Amino acid sequence: MSRIHRAAAAGISLAAMLFGMESACAQATTEVVVRGALRPRPVDAPPPIDLFIKRPRIEQVALSQDGAQIAFVTWLEGYRVLVIYRVADQSKRVIKLNPGDISALSWADDNHVLISTTVTGLRGTCGSGPSQKKVDSASLSGSVSQANSMPAPRPDNPATNAADNSAMLNALNSLSTPGCAYYGIRAQTAVTSVNIAERAGVGLGSRMSEYANLALGTPDVVMVDGKPQLIGPYLEMRGLSMNGQPTKRVYLWRSDPETGQGKLINDGGGDLDRENRYVDDWLLDKQGNIVARSVYSFRNEQFSIERKVDGKWKPVLTRKIVTRDGTFAPFMAGLGRDGQSIVIFDAEPGTSGADRRFHYYELAADGKLSALLEPGDATRDRPIFNPETGRLAGFVQTGEAPEYSLTDPLMRELYRKAQDAAPGQAVTVVSTARDPHRMIIFAQGGEEPGAYHFIDFTTGKTLEIGDIHPEVPSEWVASQKSVSYKASDGLEIGALLTLPPKPEPKRLPLIVLPHDGPQAHDSRGFDWLAQVLASRGYLVLQPNYRGSDGAGPAFMAAGQGQWGRRMQSDLADGVRDLAGQGLADPARVCIIGNGYGGYAALEGATMPDIWRCVASLGGISDIGDYVSWVKSKRSVPDPDQIASLTADPVWPRAFSPDPGSAAIVTGYLGDPSGWSALSPRNQVADIKAPVLLVHQTDDRSVPVRQSKVMRDALQAAGKAVTYTELPGSDHELTTEEARLATAEAVLKFLQTYNPAN
Repeated sequence: MSRIHRAAAAGISLAAMLFGMESACAQATTEVVVRGALRPRPVDAPPPIDLFIKRPRIEQVALSQDGAQIAFVTWLEGYRVLVIYRVADQSKRVIKLNPGDISALSWADDNHVLISTTVTGLRGTCGSGPSQKKVDSASLSGSVSQANSMPAPRPDNPATNAADNSAMLNALNSLSTPGCAYYGIRAQTAVTSVNIAERAGVGLGSRMSEYANLALGTPDVVMVDGKPQLIGPYLEMRGLSMNGQPTKRVYLWRSDPETGQGKLINDGGGDLDRENRYVDDWLLDKQGNIVARSVYSFRNEQFSIERKVDGKWKPVLTRKIVTRDGTFAPFMAGLGRDGQSIVIFDAEPGTSGADRRFHYYELAADGKLSALLEPGDATRDRPIFNPETGRLAGFVQTGEAPEYSLTDPLMRELYRKAQDAAPGQAVTVVSTARDPHRMIIFAQGGEEPGAYHFIDFTTGKTLEIGDIHPEVPSEWVASQKSVSYKASDGLEIGALLTLPPKPEPKRLPLIVLPHDGPQAHDSRGFDWLAQVLASRGYLVLQPNYRGSDGAGPAFMAAGQGQWGRRMQSDLADGVRDLAGQGLADPARVCIIGNGYGGYAALEGATMPDIWRCVASLGGISDIGDYVSWVKSKRSVPDPDQIASLTADPVWPRAFSPDPGSAAIVTGYLGDPSGWSALSPRNQVADIKAPVLLVHQTDDRSVPVRQSKVMRDALQAAGKAVTYTELPGSDHELTTEEARLATAEAVLKFLQTYNPAN
């Protein structure tokens, strides 16, 4: 198979495909599950901008363990729905979903799909308080619209009887009061198990005991007595502590995906055996056997990872937890390459605070640690485990395009074939069956806006699940390519260049779009704003300036202390490079950015020799005020003292940099004495270029006052400024209404100050 085919010229409506009102016109080599209705394809005039700003047609996709069914979330006639597609007979089930965030999909068994929403919480022994974010364990139980709700059984605890409960309570009351410590970050997940046949959902954690329980990550699927069961750690949401014991304790539960009812799993040490010890996590193998657990000891303030030796738990790694130093406790990620060792996520020795770095290591049964495993940075590189054995297969590095480094021979070959299936595009393996010969990939980039595909490498069968932007006429999808250029100090800067479909790329008006973050990066794929601008005749450059992640720790470190300095000049160097090639007209260049990118735009307003106009979308204008605001939002204790991380909702037991971290921001800013001089609101007298300010009233990343004070300062100084406020919109412009309003404001502004023709 040399490539993934595009949809056929004649399309069928999404509703018709889902409900089978028309038959699919399958191509010779592939079938199409979801195909949007095709729009008229204008030859001379670009299509309406509302086609570019629509939400992706498909949001999440998951392949069943046997590879026979595909689950995905899409939109049908204004409603969000869960679609179940059977590959063999092309049958479909559609389940209407209520509003609410969805982080990920997964399969419990052939009849149940898990819908998960994840937030980040502090890891530790402390009880409830403002420092611990919480998701109601039943918050997603209403995510599935259903005509007949499942009756809720009386809460009970199948693992114990009344006498056992009474004895346990008496014993707990005799235990001594423990201390309180935080030592890491972890996922807290609300999970709904959706019964496909009944079109009904049940929230996991609400039917396990007399207390509500919150899943700490998505539970593992294991076979117990020939029946799939869900096993994982749950946080017990007690309202009151019992004689000083932790108010919220963690237990290992096995639950039934059909009923949500659970059974407590005995790991060889019940509450009586855990006096002054707090067990907060377990690692399982594919058969559901407990491989290891992590424990905090109140007596000596020590964290341990333990394994069973001769029937007793023995520590193989220990660490003294010093709260004032923000000690980080390693997190178990999965089985190592030999099936005996444990992959752990841990802080690099000797690093702390904003400079703390993280890696994956293998922890052997005898306690020996391997060298670091991942090629670059554990907060961006993701471990991949063989779905059949559960063993570490390698890593994927996130950057402008995914790069896979796999040591498992079978997985390496299959992932290579997946990438070869769509030459010239960025290919991501989204989901695999238990037999990884069956997988779902997402291919995007070049002239492809992005589409999901099912591939069976055993039979050669392929299936296009759907294009995420089918409304945009194919000839108006702007071509995107990776480029690079030299910064003024010689550093190589990677970037994405989007070429307008029309006219020819020669001395074109240029728009530079610096990304938010700054610890982030732009990846290949459909960028709605870049596509809107390209469709109107603009060349678009998206530089991954120094400090961006995805290009290795050294490149990221090059941005430390360079906010408004080298990070800023990297953008201007990109303009000079394109002008030198004759692609861009240096007299017609504007800069537009969101968040930090908005700051970079405002900072550029003082340089009219480079920037003809600037637009800040939810940007930062007063650095000191912004940092103070960020710090005021942080909890006590501040998670930055432990790790500036967030739990990754898509990759189990993985973590990403926290975009709201004050430690990360101040690391890029450098010496606070220079913040005032770097703040655009203090440089109004030097601003020459016209300014557009767009800000969202519900922005939780940058407060709207950052744009308001900039507007007021510019108006008072008699400068050219246009201000647009978007009520009810967030920082990421996630709604179609917000994106449309932003696109219209930007194009109107450009037409005034930097017209494309």
